[in-house]
Amino acid sequence: MGSLGDRLTVTSATFPQERLETLVKEARPFHPEGHYLYPAEEGGNHLQGSFLIEPVAAEPRFVDWIAQDVVAWADRLGLEFDVLFAPAQPGVRILADAIASRAGRPAAYWEYLPSGRFGQRLVEGRVEAGSRAVVFNGVTHTGRCVGLRLPEFVAKLGGRTAAAAVFAKGRAPKVAETEERLGGCFYSAIRAEVPVFAPDGCPHCAREGPPVPWTTLLGGRSS
Repeated sequence: MGSLGDRLTVTSATFPQERLETLVKEARPFHPEGHYLYPAEEGGNHLQGSFLIEPVAAEPRFVDWIAQDVVAWADRLGLEFDVLFAPAQPGVRILADAIASRAGRPAAYWEYLPSGRFGQRLVEGRVEAGSRAVVFNGVTHTGRCVGLRLPEFVAKLGGRTAAAAVFAKGRAPKVAETEERLGGCFYSAIRAEVPVFAPDGCPHCAREGPPVPWTTLLGGRSS
């Protein structure tokens, strides 16, 4: 892991360190420096770094590792759920399809916009009234997606959230709040240390002065 060792750590007891090291070396999803806007629109957060799920989802071996570990977590908990609920982000869908297939559960997908924002509608699958959902995302830097927004959509459709899962989580306040509230019902394989700032609290902007250029990457965005 080298210099990334203090920025990327394994959080799942059943996701081996060597798998993380292989994934990071081959997929190169973690970019620890830079000035990123997310969501990519006015008022979005300023991130000092980024973890992209698309390069991870592009390798079937990594997809299988993640699906295997998420389902093992659910089995250890004896977690009963009816549907896996995720945003329709292309890389996230690949992971969610694999998890749902391995778990023998259907998946349902909420609208995902190019900016990184969620839309207003269910685009595939069903959430039946009274059904129990595991909300899933590939990456949560801020914690809002699985800690707030996806559960809100599940409730809007008449279901309830039984647990939350991500591949990589950050350390923002909403992440910590979700960890405290859900305990073992909040799964992550790894933690990616990415500082997140409100637009008026970004130290990079304060140091460099506007306009500060944004860092752009191929391969999609994290959340």
